[in-house]
Amino acid sequence: MITVPAHRVKQFGLEFYQASFSVKDIDRLVKFEVLGYAGGMPKEPPKAKRASRARVNWELLEKRIGESEGAYQRPVIRRKIEELATYYRECKEAGTLPAIPGAVIITSEKRFTFTPMASHHDLGLLQIPEEHGVLRVLDGQHRLLALHALTQAGEVLGIEVPAVLFDTLDAR
Repeated sequence: MITVPAHRVKQFGLEFYQASFSVKDIDRLVKFEVLGYAGGMPKEPPKAKRASRARVNWELLEKRIGESEGAYQRPVIRRKIEELATYYRECKEAGTLPAIPGAVIITSEKRFTFTPMASHHDLGLLQIPEEHGVLRVLDGQHRLLALHALTQAGEVLGIEVPAVLFDTLDAR
């Protein structure tokens, strides 16, 4: 199990959690998957590859992305990943650029365990099964894929990724 500090939120009979993760933890726990179509929708022909300013290794990145009829996400947009990877790198180098505070939204088919603090019942520790692919991205795949690409290129950003987590949500 991985344990992170979290805030439990209750809305309309549903509980979810707000937490943050290291880039390393996100990379270990998140499964990247895009929507696939039964009957084999034709894939776009590969475009000529040019050198990227962000130095994204597309061959490695594409191996990390699965395809499924049950996935939540549409196909990735390469340009967005390259732009985000460049922005993250610029933020690290400058040290003064605006943060990316928006939380990614993550789901899991596995249940989490929340242990509240004695003094405040909605603050506590969230335990998540430490299994590769236990978390699936509902929103924020491009941000997380950009971070994954930078990690694979040997970049150490030293940042936390804010997340909203659901373990009881059927996103379909």
